[in-house]
Amino acid sequence: MNKTVLKLIIVVFVICLVSGLLCSEYMANSSLKSQIRDLQVQLAQSSQKADTFFIHDSIPVWKERVVEVDKTDYKKLLADRELIKELKLKVSQVEAENRTLLSTRDTVILKPINDSLLTYSDRWNRFSYDTNSRVLDWEVRDSLTTLVTREYKHRILWGLIKWGTKGYDVYIVNHNPRSRIKYNKYIRIKK
Repeated sequence: MNKTVLKLIIVVFVICLVSGLLCSEYMANSSLKSQIRDLQVQLAQSSQKADTFFIHDSIPVWKERVVEVDKTDYKKLLADRELIKELKLKVSQVEAENRTLLSTRDTVILKPINDSLLTYSDRWNRFSYDTNSRVLDWEVRDSLTTLVTREYKHRILWGLIKWGTKGYDVYIVNHNPRSRIKYNKYIRIKK
């Protein structure tokens, strides 16, 4: 009977040891997940370096990685609640958020139309200055195209078969050659 009690004690001890190890691993794993979420939020709040290149020799393209955050982190830390409230939406309705800052700068020569009116106009800009009233009427147009692409994790047979998602890239094409994208942040909310 002593041997069976000893075996039972050893089995109970091993079970307790294994369950303790599993519990500690679970706690460490949840701690690491929490750290990953915090780092994703910090990344979403910071500005990252983007690649810029040109197509058609004058149209700038801005490329950067999509930041993915959990829905709870977005609700707590990143959501622009005032804007969402003004649009009469709920934070839970938001799937992704894109913030872009543009800057347009150029030098133009105004053509005199008559003694008191100087104008300039092209595809993207229109300026009209009345020297008598000292009124400058201006309009600057811009057009942006945003594309979000998926980068696959695995490819075989020269890319014919693809699966898994490594991440997402966002491409922003600014069609106005006088404008430059100064800042962009695309946040995709994971469910």
